[in-house]
Amino acid sequence: MAVSWHKTSFLGVRYREHVKRKHGGRFDRCFSIRYKLNGKDKEEVVGWSSEGVTPETAFNALSEIRENIRKGVEPQSLASMNRINEERMMEDEVARQSREYARITFSEFWESEYLLTAEATKTPRTMQSEKGWYKNWICPVIGDVPLMKITTPMLEALVSKAVKAGKSPATTRYIMTVISQVWNKAAERGIVQGDSPTRRVKTPKIDNRRMRFLNEEEARALLSALAVRSKDMHDIALVSLFCGLRAGEIHALTWGDLDFENGLIHVRDTKNKINRLAFMTKEVREMLEQRRSVQATTDLVFPGANGEQRQWVTDTFPRTVNDIGLNDTGEFTTDENDKQTAKKIIDARQRVVFHTLRHTFASWLVKNGTPLYTVAELMGHTNLEITRRYSHLAPDTLKKAAMTLEGQLLNKSQTYSAIQ
Repeated sequence: MAVSWHKTSFLGVRYREHVKRKHGGRFDRCFSIRYKLNGKDKEEVVGWSSEGVTPETAFNALSEIRENIRKGVEPQSLASMNRINEERMMEDEVARQSREYARITFSEFWESEYLLTAEATKTPRTMQSEKGWYKNWICPVIGDVPLMKITTPMLEALVSKAVKAGKSPATTRYIMTVISQVWNKAAERGIVQGDSPTRRVKTPKIDNRRMRFLNEEEARALLSALAVRSKDMHDIALVSLFCGLRAGEIHALTWGDLDFENGLIHVRDTKNKINRLAFMTKEVREMLEQRRSVQATTDLVFPGANGEQRQWVTDTFPRTVNDIGLNDTGEFTTDENDKQTAKKIIDARQRVVFHTLRHTFASWLVKNGTPLYTVAELMGHTNLEITRRYSHLAPDTLKKAAMTLEGQLLNKSQTYSAIQ
């Protein structure tokens, strides 16, 4: 059926009616405009009455187009006019959004965006640490500052404040890492642009080379105390002490990783992602065989309470360490009631933590004359420089190696003067 067009009182504007739909008590009307462009007739639909179009608004658009054609400027069509209007609207929206983004503070983004993602992907212990750093250090300094206005000097002041308060270089670096992660998340949302201001912040150099290792007497005392409190914790500690495994590597062990026939442990390196072999000592083999004889159906050698893989070392370990005095300085403080309390070691490098067991493994090997390269292989170190921290424990071994050259150019009866 042919479409019937009707004239309006406005020259160049006409309409047609919808066959069914009504608007304002009559059939909905679709308005169009007609004009000449480059000598050719052109007609464009402006819109429907139900969309707010009237003969007047259609004529106003037509008048603007005709005037632009006369002047030779854009827009010279309704399509161009709509496109330009859309672009202006988008620009206005971008400007509005930019003004809104410019007001978002660090704390607002932390609460509304960062925490939601972080809590879904990070462990509870990690989140506890991050929330503590935010509450005590980040929020007081930049919490109310708009993200876009955070500067390197602000963050340097934060670092300086933390250092003066006695925070370790590692802690200040962790604080900067959290701020960087928040910035990067905001950049993903388009709220900020460019590199994080943390990139230009100089943090104190971290010397986290653990120096403390256990002697035989301390190791026996620790294992005995752990055995009383938790067989699981004792067995996990035994594997770390005699095989050099990290806690995460021990937690990930399955019975399929153990080769009892050859006394091997296939280690899935949780840090460097490079698998390696560890070797069962008599102590470790007997313990593992005993566990295997009573183990439940789970495939994990050291399952958590829920049968799933453990995510961290339980508090049993640090409590036991403290109770048997491995982190005591040997000095005491006395309160007003003459009660004495042992002073604790502050330097993290000297404190006994679970990783001290792995450090002890390497230290004992070096003291027993094991070459550093072999120790590096057993530890899963990707860089021999990491293993060199143990070299001071082997002066006799190094001297013995050097002295093998003694008399290399001499016969048994010759002296040094004979080769001059």
